[in-house]
Amino acid sequence: MADNPAELFTDEEVPPSIRPLIPTAIRRAYLAADATIESAPYLTTPGGRYQRGDLIMLAASYEFQQLVTNGSLPFDGAWEFFAKPTGKHFVMLTNRARITVNQIEDPRKKPRRAVHRNNYAELNQSNLFADFDEDLKRAREEAAKDGARRLLHILHGYQELDFAHLAYPHPVRNRHIYRSPNLMKMPHEMPMDLPAAEGPSESPNPETLENIKRHLRDDE
Repeated sequence: MADNPAELFTDEEVPPSIRPLIPTAIRRAYLAADATIESAPYLTTPGGRYQRGDLIMLAASYEFQQLVTNGSLPFDGAWEFFAKPTGKHFVMLTNRARITVNQIEDPRKKPRRAVHRNNYAELNQSNLFADFDEDLKRAREEAAKDGARRLLHILHGYQELDFAHLAYPHPVRNRHIYRSPNLMKMPHEMPMDLPAAEGPSESPNPETLENIKRHLRDDE
């Protein structure tokens, strides 16, 4: 049994048996983002390639949503606004934890400070998006429950996929109370080796690509 209670908590909420799904999903997201860039001429320009980080974020959200939807990950999921309602990201929920997926340059540090559900539950803005008021109401209803959940991060490399970690962030300092070993080094399925007949698990997933392209069209 772990001596670090944060490590014990992480192990209980994200058991080691399901962790090989994490690096495979992130690899698929990187491949899908790069395939989207190569298929859209305006993204292959020097300026367009700066969107790669956002495309990876969107693809990763989709991949983890799929794992939750098909029951591979035993979590609930929700699309939530960022602290400033400029977009949404996918959050995985257990009874005791909120799990977010984050790109970061230095895995020893926490992601940029951003309060999500508990932040926008207190905002007064409305009608910024068609579904914002509905999310606001749901956020207020869930604020107490979410306040009891502990935050866990899935951290992965910003441009190069050199690492992926589960982390329990320190509440004040820019570091973690616990950070797992590098998940990219554990045995896991390599997307480029998956047969085409796998459908939703193949990479890059055509539905993932269409999801990213739809997001780009909506932003035009």
